[in-house]
Amino acid sequence: MDVPGGDALDDRGSSAWQGRVEAMVEPAALLGEAGEVVVAAGAFVAIAGGSDGVTLSGALPRAMLRTVAPGDQGWLDAAIARVVTGGADTAAVRCCRPVGRTPLIVVIRRIEARERTARAAAIVTLIDPARRPAPAPSLWREAFALTPSEAALAALLTSGHSLESAAAARDCRATTLRVHLRRMFAKTGVSRQSDLIALLARMGPA
Repeated sequence: MDVPGGDALDDRGSSAWQGRVEAMVEPAALLGEAGEVVVAAGAFVAIAGGSDGVTLSGALPRAMLRTVAPGDQGWLDAAIARVVTGGADTAAVRCCRPVGRTPLIVVIRRIEARERTARAAAIVTLIDPARRPAPAPSLWREAFALTPSEAALAALLTSGHSLESAAAARDCRATTLRVHLRRMFAKTGVSRQSDLIALLARMGPA
């Protein structure tokens, strides 16, 4: 996929990166040179919105990734800085989660030079060692011709969000998401939100 460059992301560039992070198997987001989260997959926002090891401070496209456990923040900041400044191609940090849950693994990878800009410096992914692989939103997009925004909403709904909490996580109006939801109903042939979630869940691994 060719992703437009430049120091700032226009609507086309933002949409292209949104599609790319949504297509990744693990929850992912795009980081700028300052470590800010520029765009994020719905599954990434769902984890951060639930303060499950990490959270987002501020709104996209200038949100900052924060750890829930204060002692992990310095390690995460250092790892991001190493990658976005070119000191390392990849870095990983373990982030503590609620008692009894396996730590979340945060992996940061530097974007190739030909695609890297001030607003597209690295990709961060969240790996839950205890989680069974979920179907990539790209499968939903391929099967039902969902747009990146529709796939992002689908990821939030299947992870337990209501339409209202999904709107808060995406920093948009619930009325906008209702439009996306109606379009998904038409594309998938269902008429209720619960049926849509059940259909998408059936595409997961056995």
